[in-house]
Amino acid sequence: MKNNILSGCLFAATLLLSTSCSDFLTETPKGKLTPEGFFSNQSELDMGVNALYAKVQAYQCNSNPMILECAGDDVTSTTGSNKAAYLSNDAFETPTDTKGLNDNWGRLYTIVKAANSIIDNAGSAATSQEEINIAMGQAHFWRAYAYFKLVRKFGPLPLILHNIPDDNKTELTNVEGIYTQIVEDLTKAESMNLPAKYTGANRVFDGSNVYVSAQAVKSTLAAVYMSMAGYPLNKTEYYAKAADKAKEVIDGVESGKYDQGLLADWNQVYSYGNNHHNETILGIEYRHVNGGWSDGDSQFSSCHQLGSLSGWGDFLAERRYWANYPDGPRKDAVYAKTEHTAAGNDVDWWATKDGKAYDGTNAVVSDYRPMFVAFTVNKNDDGSPSTEAYDCTKPFWGGMCIDKRHQLIRYSEVLCWYAEAAARAGQDLAGAKKALKQVRQRAYTDQTKVSAVDGMGANELAEAAFEEHGYEVAGYVLAMVTRTDDQFRANKLKEAYAYRTGAQTQVLVPKGTLTLSEDANGKPFTYTLPADVVVKENMEVTAAWTDNSMYNPYPPTEVEKNPNLKR
Repeated sequence: MKNNILSGCLFAATLLLSTSCSDFLTETPKGKLTPEGFFSNQSELDMGVNALYAKVQAYQCNSNPMILECAGDDVTSTTGSNKAAYLSNDAFETPTDTKGLNDNWGRLYTIVKAANSIIDNAGSAATSQEEINIAMGQAHFWRAYAYFKLVRKFGPLPLILHNIPDDNKTELTNVEGIYTQIVEDLTKAESMNLPAKYTGANRVFDGSNVYVSAQAVKSTLAAVYMSMAGYPLNKTEYYAKAADKAKEVIDGVESGKYDQGLLADWNQVYSYGNNHHNETILGIEYRHVNGGWSDGDSQFSSCHQLGSLSGWGDFLAERRYWANYPDGPRKDAVYAKTEHTAAGNDVDWWATKDGKAYDGTNAVVSDYRPMFVAFTVNKNDDGSPSTEAYDCTKPFWGGMCIDKRHQLIRYSEVLCWYAEAAARAGQDLAGAKKALKQVRQRAYTDQTKVSAVDGMGANELAEAAFEEHGYEVAGYVLAMVTRTDDQFRANKLKEAYAYRTGAQTQVLVPKGTLTLSEDANGKPFTYTLPADVVVKENMEVTAAWTDNSMYNPYPPTEVEKNPNLKR
């Protein structure tokens, strides 16, 4: 299967060369495998779908397109390094390094282009209607996905539904119009009656769907309706639609129609050894070849690791979100419980070498912050990546490229979406509470937080489910709906901005906490915190909040080509 994906990638390099929306609108198709007659048989249809999936892989193969997820209150990046693009997004600034804007925009529009080719040409392929429907379903879904990501990051967009040169004159379609097209595409994908479980090379791997399934389409529709109910459309009637779609998935899981469910142990969710578990409803498959660093590689293994612990430090944990995060198995799987030093000791992130209050110079781990571990894997004795669940007390593998599956939607998220949407729509509160309790049961040490759900009214339940989804995806910038996306929908990004521009006086770790540390010579010791840990985030936020602060700027290179790109 991995070799077949590679074939699709090579085909895609020929079929889909452009990475710019404007470029592919003006380029000539001469010499490329895109004539109407190309999709003439099953083999060519498969090649076209492989080409589409190559572009889906390329979108998330490295961290650049995910830079735009740093605006939320869960993620920041490393200061004093090459992370200017990350930090500008974190600080609501117009970036001078525009790689995040360019790669997010460009790679998503290449998905649109690949999908358009299939939608416009595959209907006449000499194969069964079932096979045509499967190909069309993939294309409609991923076009919707691309626009769903784009509209939440940039607002009004050029709506490109056919690969026809336009001389860079395509006008913007407003946000509501983009969502109308997203829903139309997803509804068409749903009407194709896609399988719940695929068979055959390229479509399934290690028991997990590679192709988009029926339940993935329904789950995505639920997420899209949730977004339409929130900012900026604020069409609250769509919460009922979101609840209906999420309930279809839940009913399908409970009846056995859909082979999905919650894993028993949270530490298995991001485990490399459980790479193809059935909690993931929608994922992106990767493969690693010698040499690596291709669009088919997942290049994230070091992105959560702190720079002072030999990581890349792309997506670091904001301290306040860690402090407010509920204790339990989930927190211990999302964040490193302790941090493993070069001397082989396990220390708390707030530890100092001298046991005194932090003064900016005496931290054991100089980043002085918690560490996400979703992307991180341990190292075996022979230096290879371990397939066990990540253990923060063991050395981590220092490589970057690995075939770790990206989890775009998990079943736990659908449960959270149902709980929130049903509560906001005023329907099936009993079912909504049941869904939220399932998520909390697995995640919390304090099980009274589970029983507390029974006493919640609709508004409290909705807010609790909203926050719970944030906890489920904290730091996981690959999710289809990230913490940043949640805050955008709820119009709460300004709250993150307000905290970061304020005094930031929250106590992160209280005085008297027993602390694991090591001294300047690498000798381990414990001490009791002499003072509360209160520290500001490293990246100072000074930009003014404006009407455009909710969205990212359009990529400057695209604006130069298409003057319509302005708000």
